[in-house]
Amino acid sequence: MRTATMTPRDVAARIESLVSEHDRWREQCLNLNPAESAMSRRSRAVLSSDMATRLTEGFPGCKLYPHGKHNEYIDEIEAICIAFARRQFGASHVEWRPVSTSMAVAGVLFSCLEPGDVILSQSEDGGGNYSYHKHGPAGLARARVVDIPVSGEAFEIDLERLRALAGKLPVRMIVIGGSNVLFPYPVAELRQIADRSGATLVYDAAHLGLLVSAGRFQRPLDEGAHCVVVSTHKIMGGPVGGLILTNEADLANKLHDLTFPGFMQTRDQNKYAALAISLAETMEFGKELASRMVENAQVLGSELTKEGIEVLAKERGFTQSHQIFLNLGAAAQHFEVACQAANILLSDCALTGDAALSRRSGARIATHEITRLGMGKREMGQIARLMGRAWRGEGDSGELASSVRALLERFSTMHYSFDADEDE
Repeated sequence: MRTATMTPRDVAARIESLVSEHDRWREQCLNLNPAESAMSRRSRAVLSSDMATRLTEGFPGCKLYPHGKHNEYIDEIEAICIAFARRQFGASHVEWRPVSTSMAVAGVLFSCLEPGDVILSQSEDGGGNYSYHKHGPAGLARARVVDIPVSGEAFEIDLERLRALAGKLPVRMIVIGGSNVLFPYPVAELRQIADRSGATLVYDAAHLGLLVSAGRFQRPLDEGAHCVVVSTHKIMGGPVGGLILTNEADLANKLHDLTFPGFMQTRDQNKYAALAISLAETMEFGKELASRMVENAQVLGSELTKEGIEVLAKERGFTQSHQIFLNLGAAAQHFEVACQAANILLSDCALTGDAALSRRSGARIATHEITRLGMGKREMGQIARLMGRAWRGEGDSGELASSVRALLERFSTMHYSFDADEDE
């Protein structure tokens, strides 16, 4: 598109057309990307309200700006977000304002560390997120990042080597969790290691929020983590944003003071409204939804092995989260491209050991979005067969995309949400 030859009205019309085309295309796609999610219709609807351009600064009930009547409605909405987050995650304190998970991570780092402080962080090779490494917020905080030793291929921690490492360094923070998570972490043991060093134990649950809130995976604050970082989107099914949860009053005060005005001055009110509805939905349906997500992931792992695809941790039931990981070797990029051509959306990923070889030999798949569409065990088998056919080149991409579209046509309603209230 050459904007130089287009009028501003033409450009606006083109943008509207692109958005419409995108939305129609996504309706025909089977999304298995762990980093994305689908919001319910009721939650999405409030994003386009007048609140989208209104601002608010400070705490509910004592806003610094604007004053008076401006805050009558948003204060109640924010208070609901805070109350529901506290209740679902078992946290005494919530920082609810970060506009992204990365901002939430940065808040924790800058609240707890001084330049040069040592972080023991789950390595990227072991499933950790870049946020806690030098090319992410940890680098901006000028922290000294040391990788936590990895155990096995399932992104787990070598506790004995970690204890030895922590005994040799002036550790100020230990960070676990991140992008690749299959099984619960030994939080109680990690807290003991942190206490011996006087370190803060941070649990990155960006991809685990709903499982944690539903008690389906683990409850890190109850088990000893000082704070937990959660995405409000991804598995939580809300708008993009982040939460920081803690039972430590001193840490909470630092986080509140840093978030505003340090990291942000204003935030659009519509995101709070959408989050409040999403949290209400997870309060109502979260336990059932979390169990079904994990069940679907385990079944999908089993069905993919029948297609001749190697899935990590087969001997342990593949996963206790909503994610599974495929070991594809040199075929990882081909697998990604072949599936995307069939409108099966996923991404290749690095597995443990790939960093040293400068490669990406795996694929990361999650079941949260397809589960919210109402899919179950039977559909996991159908999806696995479609992925197997795409991988082996059986049938052209158009034929496979038609099969994907036919499957999705049977699941057009968002389950585990309040949308059904409007459909009745």
